[in-house]
Amino acid sequence: MPPILYLIDGHALAYRTFFAISASTSERLQTHAGEPTAGIYGFASVLMRLLEVEKPEYLAVAFDSGHSFRDVVFPAYKATRAKMPDDLRSQVERIRQMVDAFHIPRLELENYEADDVLGSIARQAVAKGFGVKIITGDRDLLQLVDDRILVNLPGKSLSEARDYNAADVMAYLGVRPDQVVDYKALVGDKSDNIPGVMGIGEKTAQTLLATYSTLDEIYAHLEDLKKGERAKLEAGRDSAYLSQKLATILTDLQISLDLERAKVSLADVSEVESLFLDLEFRTLLLNLRKLSAKSIAQPPAPNEQLRLFGEPVTQIGEAPIAPVIPRYELTVHIVDTPAALQDLTRALADANVISFDTETTSTDRMRSQLVGISLAVREGEGYYIPVGHVTGEPQLPIVQVIAALRPAMTDPSKQKVGQNLKFDSMVLERYKLHVAPLTFDTMIAAWLINPASHSVGLKEMAGSYLNASMTHIEELIGRGKTQITMAEVPVAQAAPYAAADAEIALRLMPILQQEMDEKGALRIFHEVEMPLIDVLADMERNGITLNAQILHDMSQEAALRLAKMEDELYALVGYSFNLNSTQQLSKALFETLHLAPPDRRKKTASGHFSTSADVLDEMRGQHPAIDRILEYRELSKLKSTYLDSLPLEVNPDSGRIHTSFSQTGSVTGRLASSDPNLQNIPTRSEYGRLVRGGFTAAEGYQLISVDYSQVELRILAHISGDEAMLDAFRQGQDIHATTAAAIFGVPLASVSKDMRRKAKSINFGLVYGMSAFGLSRTTGLTLGESENFVKAYFKQFPRVKEYLDGMRRTAALQGYVETLLGRRRYFPNLSGQANVNMRNREEREAINAPIQGTAADIMKLAMIALEPALKAADCPARLLLQVHDELVLEAPDAKVKSAARLVQNVMEKAYTLSIPLETEARCGKTWGAMEVMKND
Repeated sequence: MPPILYLIDGHALAYRTFFAISASTSERLQTHAGEPTAGIYGFASVLMRLLEVEKPEYLAVAFDSGHSFRDVVFPAYKATRAKMPDDLRSQVERIRQMVDAFHIPRLELENYEADDVLGSIARQAVAKGFGVKIITGDRDLLQLVDDRILVNLPGKSLSEARDYNAADVMAYLGVRPDQVVDYKALVGDKSDNIPGVMGIGEKTAQTLLATYSTLDEIYAHLEDLKKGERAKLEAGRDSAYLSQKLATILTDLQISLDLERAKVSLADVSEVESLFLDLEFRTLLLNLRKLSAKSIAQPPAPNEQLRLFGEPVTQIGEAPIAPVIPRYELTVHIVDTPAALQDLTRALADANVISFDTETTSTDRMRSQLVGISLAVREGEGYYIPVGHVTGEPQLPIVQVIAALRPAMTDPSKQKVGQNLKFDSMVLERYKLHVAPLTFDTMIAAWLINPASHSVGLKEMAGSYLNASMTHIEELIGRGKTQITMAEVPVAQAAPYAAADAEIALRLMPILQQEMDEKGALRIFHEVEMPLIDVLADMERNGITLNAQILHDMSQEAALRLAKMEDELYALVGYSFNLNSTQQLSKALFETLHLAPPDRRKKTASGHFSTSADVLDEMRGQHPAIDRILEYRELSKLKSTYLDSLPLEVNPDSGRIHTSFSQTGSVTGRLASSDPNLQNIPTRSEYGRLVRGGFTAAEGYQLISVDYSQVELRILAHISGDEAMLDAFRQGQDIHATTAAAIFGVPLASVSKDMRRKAKSINFGLVYGMSAFGLSRTTGLTLGESENFVKAYFKQFPRVKEYLDGMRRTAALQGYVETLLGRRRYFPNLSGQANVNMRNREEREAINAPIQGTAADIMKLAMIALEPALKAADCPARLLLQVHDELVLEAPDAKVKSAARLVQNVMEKAYTLSIPLETEARCGKTWGAMEVMKND
């Protein structure tokens, strides 16, 4: 087998990964300092995956150098392409720097595109006996494919990339690789603005090339063609040959590659480590170290030195050299004898701060078995107590260990710290050890410092704050089919890993404490987030009853309804097709039914118009099929996500569902629910209400739901100080009706339901920073009407406009905004050179963050105050769920009314605004069938 030279199309891969990652998240991927990193991270991930899986021996990367000769030949070349986003432009330079840091040759040639560079190097390498694999996102390169050259193209996602040989090209385009250029000469290429021949489509081009093989032969046989085809080809001859020239990748450029320098070596990755640290790529940093360690342990077999084509291409740019980060080391005490346990208890008794962590058989805090407990009370030293290893090694009985730990771990004068304390405290609670007080969670602290950060893991923070490299869990238990549990890991290997988790958290505490102090986050940390941990742990232990039979029956009904909807859709379209195929659905809507897409310029990678939810939502009313498809999708998703999946989530021991609440799952401060997510069940649709009907109270109990009434608008009124809005709330008016009366210029008594609906959209739309254009799309108003209504709104509530404008200025000036309790959200791009879309989005979020964040803070304060209030009143109600502005509890039948009144009182007094907070209580046997409770 010949040696393989891997060639990466730098710009194409950067574009592809940037847009793929940007589309997959609503948050901008960036560093603490605000540097955008989506494209760099994506490129680095693909490169790392290539190095890990395919282990290339030779590798080089080609980049465009700017304008090419094609721009001179045809000034409109690529003119239809959107301008490179500002966010990506700076990242391309960083990607170049990364390529240099890996010591991978970087190939560029003035006045030529990367395609030409790749084509020339590929042909030269083949001539010297090499095979070549080109990794790109540009299908133009398929013209280079032959028995020695493969081209790798991504699919719908980066993970679906595949190699194309000659047969694959034929199946994909309907022509041979050597015909790709002539194929483009005929059909053109909209992405590059290559004109082709007007009127010649893909099918015709494929037929012509199958018959005559080349463009020259087609034109040599014009007289043999049908009259219509001949006329189009005659009229488009110049365009065809121009397109052929534009589409042809040059393969004879005067460019060279020193193949010896293209040999991949990961023996010294210090420059890359420095760059990854700078870019805050913690996970990639760990993967890099693993790859480097394997490379050093297993060096490639020596090969004959090969040199291709003269002098190497000049490298551009230098990366700073940083020392390799030292492996993290500490003294570990394995506590597996009574004497060692006694030594540990003495150390705990003398400590003021105890950091702890648990090792378990799984990540399910309700069902996993305890394997070991780690503790640390001073830097550089840690303890590990094995209790559940199945390796036959000495271990102490768990009852003895818990008894020894209890005095210190329950001592109110000793601070308890750790990473993700809720999990560890819940595990130990199941073994009758209630750890208290929980005073410092490093994960929560890191999240408060930067709520948008994706680097709140302990190992990421160890690298970022302490310059320490920790062992990754997969190094102990493996991955995939061969993965084992922590219980199967020898104690000697588990101990250093586990002890480090406790010791690192201990060392991080003062650092994070200081940074929170600098960023004004200590109040929200100590008064809200830390006290909330015990509340959430109790809620998760309580769980909620699910009637699996109800959901099973609903699932069967849904299946019948879906089948009926499919038949209705087939009848509307005129034939059967796969509703779950986006391409077939696109063809049915836009080709068969001839419906108009919202934006004809936008197509998917497959060349079809998108059928995404937002596209179809804009098309409502065009045809009955649109509404039916949206309904079909909602029911189908509800069936798979809830009706079929929720019964599988029932804990066999408790018979209840125990969702997990995350404090760090959002940038707004709201809680996030997972495993399963009970916060995303639709509340307004019939189907969503039916799903909620499957959640029931235990025998002899009822469910109570208490939710805040228009809490965000009340907060807006308070923060803005708008007297008209405050007055409406003080008088107990319907704020949406009051708004409608103002913007429509009618008396309050004359406000219709439709007027109120539009006013409600404006009220909430403006809170979320929506523009007049956005309002027109959500209300059905024309743009002019929306603009007039917004003007009328601000005339009625002038201080609201002052608040909105002021918040934009504040966010841009100081780079962050705050809730009433001091929770910050950062917007570093508002003072930089971010693109317009990014800036507009951040302005909208900056307007809403203090309002939504304050609402989240108030809800958390209420949850913290509720438990002691229930105990003081000797009320046996228990808190089960928190969903947006709603709390769900369970109370004995005889205590429902008193419990509901108590909960309402606590929620309404959780925080004092200039207008009162109001709540509404409901009760019932199921979550979906509750009735409003009226105060007696």
